Amino acid sequence: MRGRTARCGATGRSGGRRAGAVVVAVAAGLVLVPLLLGSCSVSGHSDVSPAGPDQARTLALARTEFAHAAAAVSAHDRAAFMRWLPGDSSATSVAARRALGAVFDTLSRLPWRTFSLSVTPLDGEKGVYRVVGSGRLGAAGPDDRLAVVRYLALRESSAGAAVVTGDRTPEDLRRRYLMALHEPVVLRRPGLIVLADRWARGRAHTVLTAAEHARPRLVTLGLDTSPTVVITIFGSATDVRDALAVKAPTQRLVYFAYPPLHVAKTTWDVYDVGVIGPWLHDPGLSLDAVLTHELAHAYTMRWFAHVARPPSLLAEGIAEAAEGAVVTPALREEVATGDQLWPLPQSFGAADVWDGASAEEIGLGYEVGGTLVEYVVARWGPARLRPFVEAVAAARPTTAGMDAALGKALGVDWRRFYAGWRRYVLRGG
Repeated sequence: MRGRTARCGATGRSGGRRAGAVVVAVAAGLVLVPLLLGSCSVSGHSDVSPAGPDQARTLALARTEFAHAAAAVSAHDRAAFMRWLPGDSSATSVAARRALGAVFDTLSRLPWRTFSLSVTPLDGEKGVYRVVGSGRLGAAGPDDRLAVVRYLALRESSAGAAVVTGDRTPEDLRRRYLMALHEPVVLRRPGLIVLADRWARGRAHTVLTAAEHARPRLVTLGLDTSPTVVITIFGSATDVRDALAVKAPTQRLVYFAYPPLHVAKTTWDVYDVGVIGPWLHDPGLSLDAVLTHELAHAYTMRWFAHVARPPSLLAEGIAEAAEGAVVTPALREEVATGDQLWPLPQSFGAADVWDGASAEEIGLGYEVGGTLVEYVVARWGPARLRPFVEAVAAARPTTAGMDAALGKALGVDWRRFYAGWRRYVLRGG
């Protein structure tokens, strides 16, 4: 994402000194990991037991009916979907089934390789059940990607069916996950799935082309681009917030990477990429570069899975190097005058390049990280980049910590590494 990870105390920034002519584009995003607010907390299972034999029978019936309804989603059979979810003549039942029809209309357009609707008790006294839709989108993992959550009132009918009598879903859950899409369209290429609203089909083709152009550049850095990445073009920042339950400034929700939301609490190695569609009118920077940046995050955030607070300087440095980092006069000045804004190795402890920094300082942080990555690739080859990143991320941001990390990853101590990087920058890369 052009911008991001968590929050931190970045050290050594001086507010009074300009970092040169570095300008960070307003169209900036983030890695959403620290900003997701419990979006993955919905489980397909529940520790709430059925409140007696009546609810137990209703639950068993509902599980059978919703399993058939899930198969109808995969088969694009709306009539079968509605037939398996009967209602009664009450206004609340009619409204609930109408809302379930809208769920089908959205999810049946997506390329499900597997799809299921799980049912668990939520409120035994009121006969309310949690229904969770999840599955695998084409070749893209995880297998339990969250698609929809509904809280439905169900009862057993005289005919021995689980009847939908109402929809008790909280408002903030109604457009969560994939339900934030409006009449979705899907574009696919090997390794890529692009989801968009119907009105953004043209923009989806533009994004898909840019993503295809990006992948060869990523390979030159030693990144494994074989896993399939899902790219979602959201209609607005509101759609992003609805889908992901994330609170972030709009300017950080333009291009971004985020962990796919799924039922299990385990992490998934490959991230999704998000784009806010209206910005594609005039992104203010090369879309190929933006997608290269974001896909670099998508493929490499797994490298930081072993640390609680990934160093933003390296996370953004990988993405910046993927774009093709350049050595600017501002960076040469920073290095020549002793790293006043981004002192090393202390700045490896910064969990967010954006935290408390000006636009110039943010841009300079990206350049520092990008040239560190490019220096490692140029000096030791792309095969050593991941060991370098993982070792530095796990180490204390001190000279002693870097001595141990770099000795293991690259066979040098911090003093030799820093001197080589400094020469690399001052010579122009």
